[in-house]
Amino acid sequence: MKRQIRRGVFETNSSSQHSLCIMKKDEHYTPDEIIENFCLFDDEETGEEDCEWDIWDHDMEFGRSPFRALGNFHDKWLYACASLVHEYNDKNYKELEALALKYVPGLKKIVVPMISDSVADKNHPENKDSDYAKKYGKTENELNEWLGQKEKDWGIDTIEYWESDDGYFHFEIPYTGWVDEDMLSGFLKEENISLEEYLTNKKYVVIQDGDEYCYWLDMKRAGLVNMDAIDHEYPKDDDEMEN
Repeated sequence: MKRQIRRGVFETNSSSQHSLCIMKKDEHYTPDEIIENFCLFDDEETGEEDCEWDIWDHDMEFGRSPFRALGNFHDKWLYACASLVHEYNDKNYKELEALALKYVPGLKKIVVPMISDSVADKNHPENKDSDYAKKYGKTENELNEWLGQKEKDWGIDTIEYWESDDGYFHFEIPYTGWVDEDMLSGFLKEENISLEEYLTNKKYVVIQDGDEYCYWLDMKRAGLVNMDAIDHEYPKDDDEMEN
């Protein structure tokens, strides 16, 4: 389950300054261009070679740094997963998974990272005076019922858990990434394009930046960016809004 951290992107007090460039050149990635950004591993369960995409948790995190231009299928897929997927194996994840299997040559399986999560034990002595535990915690029976449902939702055989001395149950959940703010949903709607078109067309490039750096704006002002190649940006930058 994603923890979406919202810090008011594109507002005065924002920490991230992501934007999406819509290039004038309208061209789709070739299969060779798509696969060159992937490192596929062997499937240990089936023995099939070069067919499994193992994703690292840090590859799915998009904050204010480092400055990056995400202009390939691989990076844009990860950004979309971090932006759009609310919980592993939900509708948006299944669509992203299907598109990856469709376009990445040889890919048969995607393995997302697992991260630790916890919930307070309502019945633990440490939590007897805790309003937080009463409101958000679970009994062990409630936890087992909840984890049982998640095993079905996530397609996981067994989710093991353990309890620490401080009165918390600990377990691991599938990680689908992190962004400061979901910019992509608004972009897809406003531009009226599909997730598939965003992923497969070179026309769409995500700029990852932070407002304490403003590298992208500085690069444009210094003349390092060929603005003639860009049709427009989403959302409009400060210079466009002033004009």
